[in-house]
Amino acid sequence: MLGISLVLGVISPLLMYVITNKKKINIFYRETSRKALNFHLTIFPFFLIRYFLPQDYGNFIYIVLAVELIFILNAMFRIGLNKPYTYPIAIPYIREKKETREKKTEDF
Repeated sequence: MLGISLVLGVISPLLMYVITNKKKINIFYRETSRKALNFHLTIFPFFLIRYFLPQDYGNFIYIVLAVELIFILNAMFRIGLNKPYTYPIAIPYIREKKETREKKTEDF
């Protein structure tokens, strides 16, 4: 489960962020992948903690998975409608680029 979380949760948003960052295409998808990466980097330590806990704490990981699944499905739905989504519990490890902030202020 730790490997699946790493591959699907961290590596795929990281790859999308790097690709959209290099090509300077569609700020919406770059920001979406940045937010998803921050969320998954916030959740990933819970999987690591569970890996080192005794088997008695097995329900802990299912609670984390359920919360993660709800947030991901909600994000997928909103992004599919081209609406911005911010994950409720995400530490901003990767900050927003300065040019993106300037673009947002120009829109108002």
